[in-house]
Amino acid sequence: MALCPRQRTLSTVGRIPAAAVRDQEDDLDSADFDALEEKARARLSPAAYAFAAAPVRYALERHDWKAAVVLEISPVWFPWKDFPHAEAIPNFARALGCARTGKLADARRAIAKLAELKRAEPPGQPYDWATQIEIQEIAAQSWVALASGNKNDALKLARTAADLEDRTEKHPVTPGSVLPARELLADMLLETGSPAAALAEYKATLKVTPQRFRSIAGAARAAELAGDRGTAKIYYTDLMTLAKNSTGARAELARAAAFLGGK
Repeated sequence: MALCPRQRTLSTVGRIPAAAVRDQEDDLDSADFDALEEKARARLSPAAYAFAAAPVRYALERHDWKAAVVLEISPVWFPWKDFPHAEAIPNFARALGCARTGKLADARRAIAKLAELKRAEPPGQPYDWATQIEIQEIAAQSWVALASGNKNDALKLARTAADLEDRTEKHPVTPGSVLPARELLADMLLETGSPAAALAEYKATLKVTPQRFRSIAGAARAAELAGDRGTAKIYYTDLMTLAKNSTGARAELARAAAFLGGK
């Protein structure tokens, strides 16, 4: 006997053998299926986040906007429709990547997809994933606004996203957002000629997420551009210490070495 759609959900998403699902058919009412489906989704939630976030982090942590543009959700066999918040992560990365590379129409399409995924989040969940997607949506909109020449609107949107993220709690299965919204605000302040203000936002980010390579590098550069060489030295030294076992070539480390070597 073939499995009905709900039975297939339990069998494939929950990794419950098909025979076991079929044998329980006569004993399970709708509420029982609801409970089992929720357990199945909970079992796969950490995997959904890991699959979605790992390639995104690799691109965004390196400011590799071109790589972010072409990110796709994978693997294709995973039941992504059950995890809109995870599917949102590569869409957020594409929106940022497109905005940062001048592909504004594509960025807006990715942002529209974020709005769609936000609406797809079921209400009444223990964790407010819809708000997490909203933070990504607003942050991405800020970079589209900046690329469109609307600096004031861009900074307002970036700060709105950062403040909203500050009011939310981190989900226990995640190490945090793929890019903190306040770090993105700091990036924008740095790129629009306000290094002192950027430094303050990088510092605020590091209070919540200590030892972030990207925030430390940003704080060092912001302090340097603001003329605060003492603070720049502290952060560049922290960056070199954090990456002391690194074998890769990173522009941030080359800049740190040049600054510290020229003292």
